Amino acid sequence: MASTGRSAFSQDGQYYALCGNDGKLKIWETASGRLKHEYTPNRHLSSPCNVIGWISVSPQSTSNVSPLPRKKRRKKSISEEVDNKSVVAMGSANGKITLYDVAAASVSSLLENGHTSTVTAIVWSPSTGLITAANDYHIVEWSLQENGIKCKWKSGKAKVTALAVLPNGKSLLSAERIIKWWSLTTKQLIRTFTGHANNVTFLQTVQVDGTTSYLISGAHADSHLSVWALDKNKNDKTSIATLSMQDEATSISILIAEELQIVVLVTTQSGQAQLFKYQPNGHTKPLKPSLNIAVAADANQKETVQQIPILAGHLTEDEKLLLAYGSYLNLTFEKVVPDFSDKVQCLIRSDTKKSKERKEETISKLKPTTIEDAEYLAPGMGASIQKRSRTISGSQLLLKDRLENLSLNADSNAQGKISTKGANMTQLLMQALNSKDKTILTTVLFTKNETVIRNTIAKLPVQAITPLLKELTLMLQGKTYMSKIAVMWLQTIIMTHAAHLMSRPDIAEILSPILSFIDAKLALLTALQRLKGRVSLITGQISQANDEDDKDKTQESLLVYQDQDSSDEGADRDDVDLSSESDDNWEEMSDQDVQEEQDEEDNKSVKFEDDDDGDNDNDSIHS
Repeated sequence: MASTGRSAFSQDGQYYALCGNDGKLKIWETASGRLKHEYTPNRHLSSPCNVIGWISVSPQSTSNVSPLPRKKRRKKSISEEVDNKSVVAMGSANGKITLYDVAAASVSSLLENGHTSTVTAIVWSPSTGLITAANDYHIVEWSLQENGIKCKWKSGKAKVTALAVLPNGKSLLSAERIIKWWSLTTKQLIRTFTGHANNVTFLQTVQVDGTTSYLISGAHADSHLSVWALDKNKNDKTSIATLSMQDEATSISILIAEELQIVVLVTTQSGQAQLFKYQPNGHTKPLKPSLNIAVAADANQKETVQQIPILAGHLTEDEKLLLAYGSYLNLTFEKVVPDFSDKVQCLIRSDTKKSKERKEETISKLKPTTIEDAEYLAPGMGASIQKRSRTISGSQLLLKDRLENLSLNADSNAQGKISTKGANMTQLLMQALNSKDKTILTTVLFTKNETVIRNTIAKLPVQAITPLLKELTLMLQGKTYMSKIAVMWLQTIIMTHAAHLMSRPDIAEILSPILSFIDAKLALLTALQRLKGRVSLITGQISQANDEDDKDKTQESLLVYQDQDSSDEGADRDDVDLSSESDDNWEEMSDQDVQEEQDEEDNKSVKFEDDDDGDNDNDSIHS
């Protein structure tokens, strides 16, 4: 069951508030079950409400109206002076927080200039006041008396999706995928808790005694809740306990029972409520629920029993379960006493919806027929009626043969046959929606021919619109190709059956998943445009650099040297005489060099002989 908006019970369980996708605020009185307030902000479409929370303030802190003169003021009783007002705080997409006074049925104040983007989390405590977080990665502590900012600090590099204040009011818990523990006095980080793979959606603190406190957290797409010990001296890497559930949690309510036992009431996306009783005694194994609560419609001697989804739950002071079930168009509140005699407590309640509304949502079952020779005729053309012998009772053609008879690729050129593709598609689509056959659905829906889509939707019965919208919602959550085709079908449905859709009382419930998905996609549009701009800038710089390199290579140089071609060198060699003057000179020079070398050797030998003669003469003189 998909959530259709942000909702919460008041602290005392007296009121239940919902801010839907249409931006309207609805407040029910749980005792009588009637819708007490319905408020539409001025900018509910351009800046819809994203998150809500209940706060309880004194009349002086939210009143912007000057007091009446003394003679006209009525003397208030002591109880009226002490009682605080119940106020709904709504965080919008433009970063503003609207405070709606339930008693006055009007907006008491508007908190501005704190955030620059969508508000994602709100928490209130009597000791700390109102604290909010937004997509601008900042946490703001507000002063309601001055309608201004008391303190503001940066939360980190990720979007905060949940906030919680400790019962003593001295510290704050903020959650992304990582849970951070802050000191409100110094705004410093005390420690962190890691263990969730996705963004945390719920944070609840509970104080068992004067010194022991615990934190219970739940994350998106997790089928369990984690219990953490809030101890500054410890740095546990894992949670001390785990509460196992059937599905993702949609609301959590906590109460301290006798003997310091923690009671946790959880509602899940499957539309059921689960009650846990946890005793902090070092139990580390996953804890299963003590009681499962489900609400079913009165069968009235029918074969199937339809479940009534439980949308939210609240634990009262007397340990009873205040359940809100049904739909947001027809919401029912009931206090239930838990029965622990069995693991499952099923409540049989009469469904308030009329049978007429249910007939519009269901498709009548088609009986299988025997098809021998299918003949397709254009509108207005008659056909000769021939008597056919009755076939054997119970004989049926195979699905393959029936698909061939209703084939979309029938021979349109065959004699006497004219293709009516829209009628064939309508029959196949109704058969696929009735039997939930994925093969036929893929064959019909995966087409890009706008004419065929238009003809199919025009001939489709109104009873098949709701099942078709559910299939298209699943296609929107797929890849890009599937989303494009689903958008084409949705556009044609809205253009063709707009009057029927507007007349349905459950139009908001039918289209809310599609609107939520579109809002989620539009939230990413700004980031994608920035990324596209950066990628275009980088690719432009790269292409410009490549163009400059090519331009440098082809630019004219100041000086160009061109080597002679080898063919020209060969031609010159043929023209030149090999016996040139240089060769003759070379021979003469070589003979001259040889003669000079010979003369030098002769001179050396003569000199040597003279030296020898001189030595002999000296020897003779000495003798």
